[in-house]
Amino acid sequence: MSEETLLERYHLIKSHLDERSHRLWLANEALSLGYGGISKVSKITGVTRNTISAGCSELKEEPLNICTENKKRIRKKGGGRKKLSETNEELLEDLDHLIEPTTRGDPENPLRWTTKSVRKIAEELKNKGHNVSFRTILSILQSKNYSLQSNRKKHEGETHQDRDQQFHYIHNRMQEFMAKGLPVISVDAKKKELVGNLKNNGREWHQIGQPDEVNVYDFPSLYNRAIPYGIYDIK
Repeated sequence: MSEETLLERYHLIKSHLDERSHRLWLANEALSLGYGGISKVSKITGVTRNTISAGCSELKEEPLNICTENKKRIRKKGGGRKKLSETNEELLEDLDHLIEPTTRGDPENPLRWTTKSVRKIAEELKNKGHNVSFRTILSILQSKNYSLQSNRKKHEGETHQDRDQQFHYIHNRMQEFMAKGLPVISVDAKKKELVGNLKNNGREWHQIGQPDEVNVYDFPSLYNRAIPYGIYDIK
């Protein structure tokens, strides 16, 4: 069987499988290929060898038949590990303290993003005594409304080695003022926007093939410029 055929078969069946039957299907394909089948199926489908190997072991066991109120379960009751965020109370607190000074975004929007990679965050959390992987950090960040953002043109010239020091100073002063009940004001200025039926950077959700249609040309005589900004009391 060619790799293309196996990959096509996998995409056709994948959406119809639950967690366990997904493992068993992959394991069955791997065993049918003989020696090296697990590695080959893993490479083609992108599923880890451990998952496929677990499926192979399950195929050799007695069929699992767990029923509760006539509803078939995928796992035994209580199966699976608890999330680290549930068993380690200090993890979320340390994570927030670690990324809060380096988060940026709309002051009135709970959606935030961070300049540190999940691998870097995981490394720093390990230094604090947390045995956590970058995949776990990714899962936690997504559950807390962080998102992965593309980079943008922002810096000019060389970056000074103490560039971040001023931002940490401002952040610490902000915390001091807020602890005393004093106001902390944020003035948030956005990029200039063209006012009119013109192309502006950014994307919005639309039905496929139905984008907003705008003018081809953006001569200065066809538009005005606006600089949106907002003033917020952080606390």
